[in-house]
Amino acid sequence: MSNNDDLYEDSENAEAEDQFFERADEFIAVANNFADSTHQVTHLTAEPGKVSASFMFANARYSVWNAACSYREASDFIKDRQVILDYYMEQFKSMLENNLDEYADNFETYFPKTEDDEDVKQSFS
Repeated sequence: MSNNDDLYEDSENAEAEDQFFERADEFIAVANNFADSTHQVTHLTAEPGKVSASFMFANARYSVWNAACSYREASDFIKDRQVILDYYMEQFKSMLENNLDEYADNFETYFPKTEDDEDVKQSFS
C-alpha cells in the first residue's frame, strides 16, 4: 500500500469517527430536548435522570434489534445470548469509563462554580 493510500485510509477513518460523534451529538440533543421545560411535547418533558433511563432503554432495544438482524434463526440468536450481552456490556462499560475520565479531567470547565452554588450534589446511591 502506498503512502497516499495510507493517508486516504486515515482520512476515511477520521471522517467515520467524526460522523460517529456527530450522530452521538444528535442523540444527545434529542435527549436534552426532553429535559428542557420548553419542550414542545410537554407531557414527555422529564428530569434528566428519567430522560437518561428512557435513553438507555431505547439504546438497549435498538442494540438488540441490531444484533438480531445478523441472525437467520431464532435458535442461533438465543444460543448467542451471552456473546451478545458480553459484547454490548463491554462496549458500554468502555464508553462509560472514557466519559467518566473525560468528565473528571474537565469537571471544573463543565461545571464552573459560582457564588450561588449550594454544597448539595445529587446522589446516585
